[in-house]
Amino acid sequence: MSESNSAPCDDLEKRDALSARWDKVAFRAQGSPFEDLTLAGLAKNTGVRAWSRPGGKVKGDTVARYIYLTFEELLEVEHLDLKTAEHLIEICETTFLFEAECDDLGSFEEIDTQANAQRMRFVEEYGIYQDYPVRLANLGADLHELCQAEEIITFVDLMEFLDKLADKAWIGGSYKNLQNVFAHGDEKGLSKYFPYRKGHRGFHLPEALAFCLNRLSRHELQMVYEYHERRRKRSRLMGKALELPHVVGKKLLPEIFDCLHYFSQRQPRLPIRLHDSAYKARELMFLNDPQTEGVLHWLLHLSMACLLPSLAGESDLNQEIEKITLPDDSESIDDLREMIRDSKPQSN
Repeated sequence: MSESNSAPCDDLEKRDALSARWDKVAFRAQGSPFEDLTLAGLAKNTGVRAWSRPGGKVKGDTVARYIYLTFEELLEVEHLDLKTAEHLIEICETTFLFEAECDDLGSFEEIDTQANAQRMRFVEEYGIYQDYPVRLANLGADLHELCQAEEIITFVDLMEFLDKLADKAWIGGSYKNLQNVFAHGDEKGLSKYFPYRKGHRGFHLPEALAFCLNRLSRHELQMVYEYHERRRKRSRLMGKALELPHVVGKKLLPEIFDCLHYFSQRQPRLPIRLHDSAYKARELMFLNDPQTEGVLHWLLHLSMACLLPSLAGESDLNQEIEKITLPDDSESIDDLREMIRDSKPQSN
């Protein structure tokens, strides 16, 4: 037989062999625990060569995309060449070998258990509050919306969600950055998204308050900064009264009350210290941003005065709290007001 005749014959034999292998792995993969996982993730986790396909990445590139197709459909519908089809088969076969090395059914449960143990080690090492509300974190608008949609409430909920998301889909941007923070115990990265202070265990109120400013739009933040600067100068020059930016009462103070309530519940001495202006100034200095420190110092005084008008003292605060309406049915604000009132120093 000539070489020209043997080449097509070899291709046909290879195609038949791959088809038989595919029928076996596809049937076994249908309904398996890894059906909805991405091929890129499986290739990475099992040490197989990185997955790629003709035409680049496609949306929803999971195992389930392929395993309900025949081998012929892989080539015709998904437009895979024989080399890529063989790579797909190798990923599936290696995954089955990986599963067999674990204890029967326990393979994926073990992985979940190990992932949970790793998360808890991270939490314990840095003294993190597991129940810290995600709504008070320094996340982008898209991630905040996702957390709302998926009912992700706490810090630990977010860690678990990102672990599962990474297994099922390619993630990038802030999603990937956060996952790397949790996976590698990155203190600097943690402080970017949560009120963690590098070198100090736990979460901290000043950093949490600074994130309240971060969640404002650029225009809103500029309005607050300008108001505070003019307010500061007015107190020296006795100028006319200023119009309090709407965003202060509508957006900033509710979040500040949430922060104060959360941290006061976990730090019993905090309500007492909030009455000490020098303590607040010292704590805010950790932010290393004089402009932000000044604005937050004023907002803390304003928050306290809203809760207990007797703490207002200066006339400017009295004028400002008159323009702010607190919700009547907020249990957290009522609870915070009681903590602040009970911790108020007794006058002689």
